[in-house]
Amino acid sequence: MIMKRSPFRVVLASFFLVAATGEGAAPKPRPAFSYARWADEVAARGLDPTAVVYPFETSPEMVAWASAVIDSAPGLGERERLARLQQAMFEDDAFDFAYDDSRTLTARGAFSARSGNCLSFTALFVAMSRSVGIQTFLIEARRAPEVGRENGLVVISRHVVAAYRSGGQVSIFDFYLSSAGPFFSGAVIDDVRASAMYHTNMGGAALREDDLDEALRNLEITTILAPDWAVGWVNLGVTRAHLGDVDGAFSAYRRALEIDLGNSSALNNLSFLYSSLGRDAEARVALRAAAQETESPFTLVAVADSEMQLGRNSEAARYLKEARRRYPREPEVYRGLARFSQRTDRTRRVERYLRKAEKLARAADGDR
Repeated sequence: MIMKRSPFRVVLASFFLVAATGEGAAPKPRPAFSYARWADEVAARGLDPTAVVYPFETSPEMVAWASAVIDSAPGLGERERLARLQQAMFEDDAFDFAYDDSRTLTARGAFSARSGNCLSFTALFVAMSRSVGIQTFLIEARRAPEVGRENGLVVISRHVVAAYRSGGQVSIFDFYLSSAGPFFSGAVIDDVRASAMYHTNMGGAALREDDLDEALRNLEITTILAPDWAVGWVNLGVTRAHLGDVDGAFSAYRRALEIDLGNSSALNNLSFLYSSLGRDAEARVALRAAAQETESPFTLVAVADSEMQLGRNSEAARYLKEARRRYPREPEVYRGLARFSQRTDRTRRVERYLRKAEKLARAADGDR
């Protein structure tokens, strides 16, 4: 059964164009900036590379076009050659490209169609620059995301740019034409993470078209390619929720919050999910946590609630214990403890915690 539509939040990678390694954990793989390295990393994750999108594939026509542009300005250094390539891609008489925000295409697909969104256009620049022997890559820009609404879904769009490193300097090549705001460069995106972004966008597009099976397929690939990326888990949770897989949705949001404890998208979606189940108390806590957008008493209680939903009572107890230790005068912490006691059949504690919550709430009202 498909759940009734709710304003779930989808985080694209985006149309316009994150977990710590603990002691004893496996070393992080080397960044992949070539097809051979990318294919090895994808296979190591248990996926068939032929079933995964490689964004930077080229065609002979692409290589010939890029070479002709570069050869038309001999004697330039690599950075200047890249600037010439970027300029040519914006010249209508040289490269007639139609922007289409709804199309996430690979570099090869975008070149053939002369169409695509800014992620497609940026990947096209990276692919063609590599084809002439200049190594470029993607960087996620730290800029406030754009938020819109499509087909009952809240869509958050983030931004990536192309980058080139020479010595200790990094040059940025921005293809986000409609942007007027400043940004600061963020994390480098290797080719495996770039593939995860593509599958995220395709999953989001399928979700908006109500093709839930296709959305699920793409977003499961995303979380395999980038298991430390909260965005993929949030979108997978949205898809599972629409498929009626409540526990699967809770599990995905919990994973996003393990990676990024204050993730507002995961918390907002938890709130919507609780509301759809008629669990208003948990929904209210998750929504207040989302408003904080950081670690807070509401975040800790919201995560504990999700752990209880999944039957992970020892983990729920750990979060509640930490919340009580750090925020001993927050009423919502004791309401969370009351829910935990109710779920774990410690009925004598329920009323005690609820009385404590009400006493703290009255005291807080008196201080205002």
